Amino acid sequence: MVSFDSVRADHLPVYGYDRDTTPYLSSIADEGLVFEHSYVPGVGTPTSFGGTFTGDYINAVQSCTDIPHWQQALQDRTLLSEVLSKHGYYCGGIHANGRLHRDYGWNRGWEAYGDYQWAEASAEGNNEWWGDIKKDVLLPAIQKFGLGGQAITTRNIIFKHSAYTPWESLWSDITEFVETAPEPWFLWVLLVDTHHPWYSPKKYHEWDQPGFRKSHLWNWLMRYHYEWAGERHPEIVNAYDNELRHADAFLESLDDLLASTGNSEVPFILHSDHGDDLGEHGRYGHAPTMYDTVIRVPLIMRNVGETGRVTRPITHLDLPNTILRLAGSDERLGSDHTLIDNPREEEFVIIENMTDDGDLMAAATDGEWKVLYHPESGWEAYHRPSDRFEQNDRLGDHPQDLKRAVVQHRQNRLPNHPGDSVNEEDKSDLRNVRENLANLGYID
Repeated sequence: MVSFDSVRADHLPVYGYDRDTTPYLSSIADEGLVFEHSYVPGVGTPTSFGGTFTGDYINAVQSCTDIPHWQQALQDRTLLSEVLSKHGYYCGGIHANGRLHRDYGWNRGWEAYGDYQWAEASAEGNNEWWGDIKKDVLLPAIQKFGLGGQAITTRNIIFKHSAYTPWESLWSDITEFVETAPEPWFLWVLLVDTHHPWYSPKKYHEWDQPGFRKSHLWNWLMRYHYEWAGERHPEIVNAYDNELRHADAFLESLDDLLASTGNSEVPFILHSDHGDDLGEHGRYGHAPTMYDTVIRVPLIMRNVGETGRVTRPITHLDLPNTILRLAGSDERLGSDHTLIDNPREEEFVIIENMTDDGDLMAAATDGEWKVLYHPESGWEAYHRPSDRFEQNDRLGDHPQDLKRAVVQHRQNRLPNHPGDSVNEEDKSDLRNVRENLANLGYID
């Protein structure tokens, strides 16, 4: 399973985009199974993967980076990797996103879990002593004043230091796993290349975009001034699309590796944990706004026994059971439903995000209409086929059953809200992820 971070469906030609951002993925889709209306459980990497790995909505606030908060949310949940491991699968997870670091509890069930946070080469070098100083002294001191993001961004700009670990740096470990892992095995790779700031290697610059330093500077500024995203929309889109071409090259390399090791027929899944706003709603990034720009993502499978296109809306809550079904396990997580042979009877799916003030935002969509509730602004409704970017609120014209579904979901879920357990002031346990989280814009 390959997970793209922050990739929205409508920027892929598989879903009708007019730029050829992912030519190799298109070739995979031509011989595979494409889900046209694929929705994440919630916006944000930990919230989304909380659902994707457990089969149920996660009782945690995605904006909270407090490690005990997420440890508590995961401690009573069974992860997909734990079930596969119990059934004899050798499980490997390879990624470089600090929100899924082992300290939060995501490493259960994985025989090999590479969550690379401090491994990338930089102008300072990879000296172990320097890493310890940054972890234990320098970053904690700077972040007490709320200046960690500014300091790290300044370093990145001056030394042209990438804000993320590119997939090429993970490649040797991916190769080693595929070549040496005992069968049966399950490999999950999450690429952070497609997370902002977007600056792919120049050979993938199909469309004009700013240089490295300018890209990283604007990315940092727009974390605090969302309104500037609208003025820079064309440049943002070009940089985003160029990074998609870079990620697409990973898929071609992976296929070559699978072919060379006799694994061409292995079941393959490609999806994303959430999308990104590129200025369409006066926002930049992936705030949990419930619009399609952040909740509708690609989901493409190959070698799973079916091909073609699935037009009904689906939720990634059913992805773990689909993988268990492909692995030959009768055990299920969350509901009994899979995406292949036991789909949900409901004609709609629900997306949610818990807020840190004791409320819940949620949306219901049947593929044609969407009804959403934001605690700060109330109800909205959109007719998706005629309003791609959901700019024309048609509350009053919407199907009432979708609003009732959101109301019922909120009533069922609000008692599970963690409420006062959120403690954004406690950063004492972020030793191994401070730099990564600041690089990706989660903390200052």
